[in-house]
Amino acid sequence: MKILLMCGAGASSGFMAQAMRKAAKDQGLEDIDVIARSEAEMANNLKDTDLVMFGPHLAYKKDALAKDLEQYNVPFTFIDKDAYGSIDGAATLKQALDVLKDTKPVETKVEIKEESKVQSTVEEQKGFMGWITNSLSPKLDKLTQNVYIMAIQQSIMSILPMIMIGSVSSIVGVFRRFEILSWIPDISQLNTFSFGLIAIFLTILVPMKVLEKKGNEKLKISAMLTSLALFFIITIPTIDGDAGTIAFVMDKIGTGGMLTSVVTAIFTAWIFNVASNHSLFKKDTVMPDMVVSWMDALVPVTITLVIGLIIMNIGFDLPLFIRGLFAPIATFGQTWIGLIAITFFTCFLYSFGFTWILFPIAWAIWMEGMDANMAAVAAGQVATNINLMETVMGITYIGGQGCTLALVIMCMRSKVKRLKAIGDVCLLPAIFNINEPIVFGAPVVWNPILMIPLCLNSVVIPSIMYFVMRIGLVPIPSAPMQMWYLPNVIQGYLATGSVMGVVLVIVLFIVSWFIWLPFFKVYEKQQYIEENSKN
Repeated sequence: MKILLMCGAGASSGFMAQAMRKAAKDQGLEDIDVIARSEAEMANNLKDTDLVMFGPHLAYKKDALAKDLEQYNVPFTFIDKDAYGSIDGAATLKQALDVLKDTKPVETKVEIKEESKVQSTVEEQKGFMGWITNSLSPKLDKLTQNVYIMAIQQSIMSILPMIMIGSVSSIVGVFRRFEILSWIPDISQLNTFSFGLIAIFLTILVPMKVLEKKGNEKLKISAMLTSLALFFIITIPTIDGDAGTIAFVMDKIGTGGMLTSVVTAIFTAWIFNVASNHSLFKKDTVMPDMVVSWMDALVPVTITLVIGLIIMNIGFDLPLFIRGLFAPIATFGQTWIGLIAITFFTCFLYSFGFTWILFPIAWAIWMEGMDANMAAVAAGQVATNINLMETVMGITYIGGQGCTLALVIMCMRSKVKRLKAIGDVCLLPAIFNINEPIVFGAPVVWNPILMIPLCLNSVVIPSIMYFVMRIGLVPIPSAPMQMWYLPNVIQGYLATGSVMGVVLVIVLFIVSWFIWLPFFKVYEKQQYIEENSKN
């Protein structure tokens, strides 16, 4: 039996998978295989899968996930919030076995009952919370279920390993600064052929994800290859026919070409999806299926590449044009207000259970910012862009977005048994900046008391970081260091190349502690009274 656990990046579900494997071993269930993967890797791991279990933080994408799984005929459910928050492997394993016992699992029935209760409550809600529930949430649901947006999100998640590999060269670069370690070889080119090829990776992955979601498997490979060809065409390479060489500008195929690659990929996927609704042959044609597939792919391939060749031959620099359109957003994103807008709305939406919605926008700003910083340093200037993945996720997300490490430690020290138990099991994930367990276990999501410090931290902590870097107390990162799962004190040093980065992380943790403290005390008192009243 194979059970597939899914979450945003495969991190929090990884801890749950370990707990479920242990529970299965304790119960003598040797034939159960539990694996954890990111949402982006779902389609590649469905072979022989008996059940897919999603983290509760993905419940807002229920319809889209159901549609993705429909063609595979694999049952799915959402892990119970309490079990997920406490990383209770035994309870989650029982939930999985119960679902597999019945085609109409108990969880589904309960879920429907709960939804009907919630619906009646929702209709009665007024004011701000009513607006969130009745107006904002449905719009966000619709947005996140857009095929193209989901494809971009999942493609970015798929290339995270390549980004992290690129970060390894940056870590080695930091170590080589020490005289005692200067003998370590320079592996900076590792970054060039991983992080530096982001645009090419996206060009291939986005159309693949789109056509998979559209159920258009027969044209998927052609769309991927066509997208890559179109991308190379519109980057306007220098072709020397006599020498037999073709030269590309690295900035256009690396982070600097990321936006171009997304536009190219979306355009190609759209052309192929339109073409898939039309065929040159009737359904009852006598032509072999292989020939029909070739001919049906020929039309969208030809249209796409001809458009690309026209753009190239008229000398229109599409990558420069796209970057120009995005420039105001990138410029705004590097201001203090732009930084706070991203960090606040990310945590604000997270407090209602919506994850990764703003990630594509933030990621584009971060990549453009790092690309500019690297170019500036290479030209003998100084890095100026502060809104980066290295600073936001590496320095301000202490324990995860909203600085929840402090909350975890407070729960560990709590006199409320439930909170203490949650804190104990959430400590290890929090050290590695994985906070879905504590956010859904405390819970913070839809908790009017704990939602406030989560959002306050999203404003105060990044603001402190921004201003101390702006005045030069802490160096601004100028090399990719996108290893968000490392403890923040380590990231603080590796990202900035300075001990001041470590000092900054410690100061930010202390500040976050005092922001969480009064709200936690109120919530703890409330939970203490409730716990003792039951006893």
